[in-house]
Amino acid sequence: MSFRAYFYITLYVIVVLILLISFKFTKNEFPKQERSRFTGYLTWHGKLHHFDQESYDTSLWFLIITNGLSSIYAFIWASKKDLPKKVITYIYQENGSRTTAYFFNILIAYYITFTFISGVALYLLDTGKLFSAFAVLHNAFELAMMLLLLQGGKITSNYFYAIMGCYIFIVNLLDIALPWPIDGTWFKAQGLCLDFGFYIVLTRIYKSTREYVEGLASAQLPLVNEDEHLPFEDDSSISPTIIQHPQQFLLLIFSSAVHIFGNCFSTIFMTDSRRYI
Repeated sequence: MSFRAYFYITLYVIVVLILLISFKFTKNEFPKQERSRFTGYLTWHGKLHHFDQESYDTSLWFLIITNGLSSIYAFIWASKKDLPKKVITYIYQENGSRTTAYFFNILIAYYITFTFISGVALYLLDTGKLFSAFAVLHNAFELAMMLLLLQGGKITSNYFYAIMGCYIFIVNLLDIALPWPIDGTWFKAQGLCLDFGFYIVLTRIYKSTREYVEGLASAQLPLVNEDEHLPFEDDSSISPTIIQHPQQFLLLIFSSAVHIFGNCFSTIFMTDSRRYI
């Protein structure tokens, strides 16, 4: 990884540590933890205001169903290797090199799947230590997508797996060892850091791709023969697509921004159950 990547990782760790240390100097009383309705374990929230069980369950099941169906479609689409080249997205780096988004699409499919699993865990377990064992996998694939993009769209180093393993181990270890409310705050803080980091990486990829495209004679990519069906081979012939590259990246950036807004909103209004709706 580059010096910039190490810098941001170090900065992320420092910010989280400062946040955790700040609890030592606060004199506020933290809310009494509620218990999960199914397991009876202590949760990461106190008594919720404006709480309606039916509305809460409906919101969660809408999340579960939509993510479940989306994950099936995502795997079907991402696993296809016989797509026409004109529908394949390429990730362009600042040096002009490009890589197909095949592996990135696979990670998106896994990310949606573990979002589905996290939704089921949230319904059955409520937020808490046990829930974090499932939810950390949702965050882990967000980290995986970020690392993949930082490596140019493909895994180029075994450090990828080492970082993933260390992340899952450290997050789970601290969730188990830390007391309330530091455990819940730690999990929320590291998740928000990943959300913001992923947004920054997506924006960077979009910017570098747009700058590369602007230097070409045609602004519509991939520049390939539409009759070809081999996604990993280059072709010198040109057949512009109907989608102007790299505008499709804006959808990912928009989705990431909405995700950040939702997480920040639920963090600020932690005791209001309407944040789930």
